[in-house]
Amino acid sequence: MLCLFRNTKIHPRLNKYAILVSLIAVLGWLYFTFIEKSLLQKLFEGQALIVDLVFGLPLVLALAIVVYATVYWVLKLLVIVLLPQAIVHIESDDVHADVLEEDIESLENEHGKEYWNQEDISNTQNTKKQETKD
Repeated sequence: MLCLFRNTKIHPRLNKYAILVSLIAVLGWLYFTFIEKSLLQKLFEGQALIVDLVFGLPLVLALAIVVYATVYWVLKLLVIVLLPQAIVHIESDDVHADVLEEDIESLENEHGKEYWNQEDISNTQNTKKQETKD
């Protein structure tokens, strides 16, 4: 199930609605914290303590991101379970691993295999220099 959740995305037509629902949830969260709990009023009237400014405001904004991600992931999970024809499979990371191996091989051809061992070579040279001084 985790693999299915990880290697799929919602169909673009349905994805717009999932994003819209997630953004509405974020706006609801921000309305609740700023208006209902009067955080905005405290900030503008100067009644906010330093703790509200240092911890409260960044926490409220960070939790907005958490609310967005949670709502979106729940919607994605519901789509996978209830409407599996509305998901699109994406490529796995194995393709990227092959590209990375090709990049490493091209770097080794360009710089030589000793390029990756430069720290080891410099460390051994430093120890040899110290041994000769003693």
